[in-house]
Amino acid sequence: MGMRSVNHDFVIELLKDLVATNSVNPAVGKGPGELALSNLLFDRLASVGHLEVRKQHVVDERSNVVAIMRGSGGGRSLMLNGHMDTVGVEAMTIEPFRPFVEKGLLHGRGACDMKGSIAAMIGAAKFLADSESRLRGDLIFSFVVDEEHTSLGMRKLIEECKADAAIVGEPTDMKVATAHKGFLWIEVETRGRAAHGSVPEKGVDAIVHAAKLVYRLSELQDKLGARAHPLLGTPKIHTSTIEGGTHWSIVPDHCVLRLERRTIPGETSASAMEEIQEILHRIKQEDCSFDAEARNVFERPPLEIAQTEPIVQQLQEAMLEVTGADARVVGAPYWTDGALLAHSASIPTCIFGPGNIGVAHSPDEYVDLEDVLRAAEIYGRVAQRFCA
Repeated sequence: MGMRSVNHDFVIELLKDLVATNSVNPAVGKGPGELALSNLLFDRLASVGHLEVRKQHVVDERSNVVAIMRGSGGGRSLMLNGHMDTVGVEAMTIEPFRPFVEKGLLHGRGACDMKGSIAAMIGAAKFLADSESRLRGDLIFSFVVDEEHTSLGMRKLIEECKADAAIVGEPTDMKVATAHKGFLWIEVETRGRAAHGSVPEKGVDAIVHAAKLVYRLSELQDKLGARAHPLLGTPKIHTSTIEGGTHWSIVPDHCVLRLERRTIPGETSASAMEEIQEILHRIKQEDCSFDAEARNVFERPPLEIAQTEPIVQQLQEAMLEVTGADARVVGAPYWTDGALLAHSASIPTCIFGPGNIGVAHSPDEYVDLEDVLRAAEIYGRVAQRFCA
């Protein structure tokens, strides 16, 4: 597979079409969802040939698109995965769905996160189909809905699709990521007693109680700072929102504080919640009027894959051949659907794709076309090796 084997025009035209198709997640940016994009991807994948293409219904008119290049038998199966939805376009400074190329960069909503890698993956599929590459293992392309919200698409996908390894094409600046953090959304409700503002001593201030917890979070962050992951650094906690009280002249009897806790591999949601409970318990010992309850509202696990896994090593080899760049592994600072593939479906999963996460979701989102084409080359080579 030479450096100029992927059909460049095919990949670039496909990427323009993907970006021109509005697939803003309805829950995140009040968009139309992924229907138009899933239809487009279904048709393009079907036109590539040598692929069994189907839609997997998820919810309402939202469906995943799955395409399988069947192996001749006896080889390992590889999944190449991407999400079709994007965030909203409210603050954008460019026309979101009018892709344009300037200085080798293609601009438009979703270009970086993550239509660039979807185009690269389908470019790899076309190369393999056109070259009559006969792989022994199945090569699976899966494009899912709702990654930007609650991962409805990935949760549905792993009910039916299995593979021996997976690559999720989130933007990693063309580096191989083998780990990323997980997170918990924690809601703490403090309860007080209402009283007239002229006699506040007759009440119990629920907002003051919430403030006592906020004050202690810096101590907790110091404690978390003593734990470190070689690729991801330390766990984090921060305040997200606060709501409480009813009126200027009433002592608040109710307050809700929301926190986000970023976890590293080795931590559990139970241990993270236990740390919050411990703080609440200590405050209660100091102030018997303190009344609070902490709830784990939503959680997603971290990702970690052993660097000795064949998929990691083959991705590094392909990377070195195509880019000549040092292919040492990195950690990704954001969460991805890859954690569900690894955690819930026990599939060794790497994160690798074109684009810089710093411009994802940004007012002027773009991706480097040269990186998209290189990624297509790399995905194709890895498939040839892994599924051989």
